[in-house]
Amino acid sequence: MALGPFVIALPRLFLLLGLAAAWFVAYGVERRSGGSLEKPLWWSLVVGLLVARLGFVLTHLSDYRAQPWEALYFWQGGFMPLLGAMAAILTAGLFVLRGRYRPQRLFPPLLAGVFVWGGVGYVGDALTKATDKPLPDLLVEDLSGQPVNLADFQGKPVVVNLWATWCPPCRREMPVLEAAQQAEPGVEFVFLNQAEAPATIRQYLASEQLQLRNVLLDLGSRMPRDFNAPGLPTTLFFNADGRLVDSHLGEVSRAGLSNYLSKLKQTD
Repeated sequence: MALGPFVIALPRLFLLLGLAAAWFVAYGVERRSGGSLEKPLWWSLVVGLLVARLGFVLTHLSDYRAQPWEALYFWQGGFMPLLGAMAAILTAGLFVLRGRYRPQRLFPPLLAGVFVWGGVGYVGDALTKATDKPLPDLLVEDLSGQPVNLADFQGKPVVVNLWATWCPPCRREMPVLEAAQQAEPGVEFVFLNQAEAPATIRQYLASEQLQLRNVLLDLGSRMPRDFNAPGLPTTLFFNADGRLVDSHLGEVSRAGLSNYLSKLKQTD
């Protein structure tokens, strides 16, 4: 979702909306019946968030072994909302069992937050995700100025990364994508630069010592418009039939990319 110059991915937006919903309902409960819900609500939500993140990290442990500190990069995404919701409810239940808080006061704000994050977030994401669009019949150029048709990559799963050298998260995620391109010969990775000069791109690749195949130029920035990509980087995942099955806005982590690729291969 784009708000002027600011762009936020829908999963992160719904997480923030879920937290806001929890505090809004808690405020109403406190006004009607008095007493503060701040302590149990904070603990329940924080525990739920940490458990949701921990569940994702543990299921992708091999992707975090080389750089375990990346497990703390919450902004990259990677949560198990159902597991987090269960942990939050259990934590709230412990406060209720201790006899200091009544369930009819504590659970409404907590359930409101969980519903908005998990339920409404899931529905909204499903409705707004631009899936099943075809890999476009779009002529772009390689770094030598030779024409390349994106549709020619169809036949294998295709990952199209929309990026630019001036974009910090694009630069941060590039080594992850480079490693995936080398490790996944059955998947075509296309690095579709947005409206930059070939000399600028060559200089960046040389300075970062990146060995990338399929670095192409979208000089008219057609791809972001056609696929409703509000910001960079955006990564699009097409199956072997050339149909869009998923997309990711923002920096993609090693574990996140591994998760996307696993789902992509299952669609073949």
